[in-house]
Amino acid sequence: MVLVEAAFIILGLLGLWFGSDIVVDNARDIAKNLGVSELIVGLTITSIGTSLPEISTNLAAGFSTAAGRDASGLAVGNIIGSELSQITIILGIAGFMATLTTTKRSLRRDGIMMFIALLLMYLACIDTRVSREEGMILVLVYLTYIGLLLIQERVWGKFRASREPKKNIIWKTVLILFGVLIVVCSANAIVDNGVLLVEEVDITESLIGLFIGFGTSIPELSVTVKAVSKKAGSLSLGNLMGSNITDPLFSFGLGASIGGVNVSDSVLAFDFVYWAMATLVALLLLFNHLNLNRKESSILIILYVFFMYCRIMFFL
Repeated sequence: MVLVEAAFIILGLLGLWFGSDIVVDNARDIAKNLGVSELIVGLTITSIGTSLPEISTNLAAGFSTAAGRDASGLAVGNIIGSELSQITIILGIAGFMATLTTTKRSLRRDGIMMFIALLLMYLACIDTRVSREEGMILVLVYLTYIGLLLIQERVWGKFRASREPKKNIIWKTVLILFGVLIVVCSANAIVDNGVLLVEEVDITESLIGLFIGFGTSIPELSVTVKAVSKKAGSLSLGNLMGSNITDPLFSFGLGASIGGVNVSDSVLAFDFVYWAMATLVALLLLFNHLNLNRKESSILIILYVFFMYCRIMFFL
C-alpha cells in the first residue's frame, strides 16, 4: 500500500506542475491582452481559484454546523493555518527563488486591505461566536473590494477596448479555472495519500494534523513557485495577497453565513495574534524597499517554523 500511496503523491506533484503551468501562462496572456498588470490578475482570478480548498472546506463546515455537528474548529483552523503559511513560508520560498518587487500603490491598497481582512475576521470572532449576519457582512466587504478594484483598474473598459477577440480572453479565463481545478485535485491527492502514508509509517497524530493544515495551501504554493520560475513575480505576489484577502472575508464568511462559527479562546489569544504579527512583518519588509530578498525571506520562513514549534509544544 505504501507504494500505491507514494505513486499517487508523485502523480499529484506532476498534476501540480501541469496545472500551475496552465494557470500562469494564461494569466499572463490575459494581463497582456487587457493591458492590466499581472498583479491584478493574481489578486482576482488566480487568488479566487487557488482558494477553492478553503472555500469548499468552510462551506462543508458551515453545512455541518447548521446540521447540528459543530465543525467550527475546522473552519477557523483551516483559514488561519492556510493564511499564516502563505504569508510566511510560501512567500519566503518565493522570495528565495527570486527577488519579489511591488509598488507603493499596491501595498497601500492591497497590502493594507490584506491586514483589514484579518482584522475584520478577528473582530467578528472576538466574542467567540460569529453569527450568520456577521458572515454575510464579511462576504459583502469582499465583493465590494473586488468591485472597487475592477473599477479602479478599469478592467471592464479595457476588456471592451481590447483588440484581442473577446472569445479568446474568455477561453483563457476558462483555461485558468481548468488549470486551478487540476491543481486543487492534485493537492487533494497529495494530502489524502500523504495522510495515509504517514499513518502507515506510524507518525504522530499531531504531525498528520499539521500536514493537512499546510495541504490547503499547496495550490497557492504551486502557482506561486511556477509564476516566480517564469519571471512573473507580480503575479505570484498578487496571488498570495489576494488569497489573504479572499479567505478571511469570502471563504470564512461563506461558511459562517450558513451555520455560524464558534471560536476558542486559545485561537483568539495565540493563533490570531501570531497571524497578525506575521502579516505586519511581511508588509513592513515589503514596504521597506518595495521588494523581498533572500535575507528577508528567511525571516518569514523562521516565523512559520517557530509557529509550528509553539503549536506542537504548547497548544496541541
